[in-house]
Amino acid sequence: MDHMRVIPPDTTSPHMSPAGYQRRKKKMLARAAEQEDREMTDLYKHAKEFRWDKVDADIRKHPEQAHYIHHDGTTALHLAVMSRTGYVLDRRNQQIQKAPYEVIEALLQTHPKACTVLCQMHTYSPLAYACLVVSTECDLEDMQTVVGLILKYCPESTKIFTAAGLSPVDVHILSYSQKMIGKVEDSESIGRSSTTVLRTLLEHDPSLAEVRISKDRVTGPVEILYRSNKNTFVEAVAADDVKQATREKSIASSNAVIAQVTSWWVWRWVILIFKYTTLKKRKKGARFLALHAASGVVGCPLPVLTLAMSAFPKQISMPDEMNPDVGNLPLHEVCSWPCEIDTSSTDPVVPSRKAIAIASLLQGYPEAAVTPNRKEQTALELAVASGTTWDNGVRKLLRAYPSAVSMPSPISRLYPFMIAASVGFKRSRQKEPMPSSKRSLMTHLKNQAKKELYSIRTIYGLLRANPFVLVNCFEEHTPAPSQRGFQSLPDSFWASTTTNRTDKWVEFDH
Repeated sequence: MDHMRVIPPDTTSPHMSPAGYQRRKKKMLARAAEQEDREMTDLYKHAKEFRWDKVDADIRKHPEQAHYIHHDGTTALHLAVMSRTGYVLDRRNQQIQKAPYEVIEALLQTHPKACTVLCQMHTYSPLAYACLVVSTECDLEDMQTVVGLILKYCPESTKIFTAAGLSPVDVHILSYSQKMIGKVEDSESIGRSSTTVLRTLLEHDPSLAEVRISKDRVTGPVEILYRSNKNTFVEAVAADDVKQATREKSIASSNAVIAQVTSWWVWRWVILIFKYTTLKKRKKGARFLALHAASGVVGCPLPVLTLAMSAFPKQISMPDEMNPDVGNLPLHEVCSWPCEIDTSSTDPVVPSRKAIAIASLLQGYPEAAVTPNRKEQTALELAVASGTTWDNGVRKLLRAYPSAVSMPSPISRLYPFMIAASVGFKRSRQKEPMPSSKRSLMTHLKNQAKKELYSIRTIYGLLRANPFVLVNCFEEHTPAPSQRGFQSLPDSFWASTTTNRTDKWVEFDH
């Protein structure tokens, strides 16, 4: 057998001409198609040909055929749902006949588990295809009906995500944004019903509106909506900055901003998502506050937060009525963003956005740094407890309210530098998987060293602001807030911390 030459079936050879190879390839494809046709059930074949009357008859005669899964991962339910949205996998067949609602419901009744099957091309479930916007002329009310049928017979289908980590809400946002790129208002065919599908999904499962971590990245509907319409958001913020530069902030100014953003479909979607993110903590009958909702979204895109501040300027100084037991200001909400998420990932979006958001809110309402929430927690305490570092917001908060460094937590009775030390220790004790390669190991060790430096720098900055706080730790009774530590810090402290001292600490900075 050694003298025989084996010719690979997928490559040409000196013994076969290109034309002969093409003929052989066609024969192999035809043979595979014949095999596929023999295995394909009549129900699936009729669904593929859009013969829905035949499909209805097949469901009644042979309901078990609804369980058939094609080699591309689709079922008859996939094909029926895709026919309603106008999306087809086989582009050769352009004559699409929409499946009646009765046929879709019959398929769902016969085999509801088909809603959990993902196709191989996009790893979409039937619900994801029902949320897919193919053109600007799509009928969102028709899509809402199909989505409602799927949720009726398979409520858990909202938990089926794609291989890329996209939920049905994310698929709807992405596809709609692609068709509406560069458009501020909805198209005439869609009109005011642009949020109908989004509202149906969020009413069924409000958790889809929340922020989540996917592949070490912060994501969620608000983030996807922002990234899909980033240029429009930036232009809106720039236009608002020009208006604020030419006239003082007033009620008329905020009303003008509200009138402008409410005509924008993206902003209506953002507000709707915010309402469902606050649904769990909002008490019945409590007033919805858009700025507090935006501040409560971890890693909220800065243009979204900026537009909320411009549209609702009075809310920056209002305690949160949606959660009256805590009563956070927007600054308190932002200071509570957990930064531990990003210490084990390569996505620095939360700490960087948090630093800018804190600066913006302090500029809009400096008294927020002095005002505690209803649990007597200051913004500095919340920031340090959530893992905020010196350069990512702690320094700005301490500069706005220096006395906060001498105030122990009303809950743990720990001073801010103690809280920073405990957070840093807890972070260093977390067990992370050791990389296999030498290069990955060096990167891992460098990141660990960087975390420790950030923690030490924060602790040192807090202690340097008031070294006498160490004396208070050993006193039996804590003095009153007005008698603790320094009430103000010299300008030399801030100059040395921001210029001279920084050069020695930031050698590992990004």
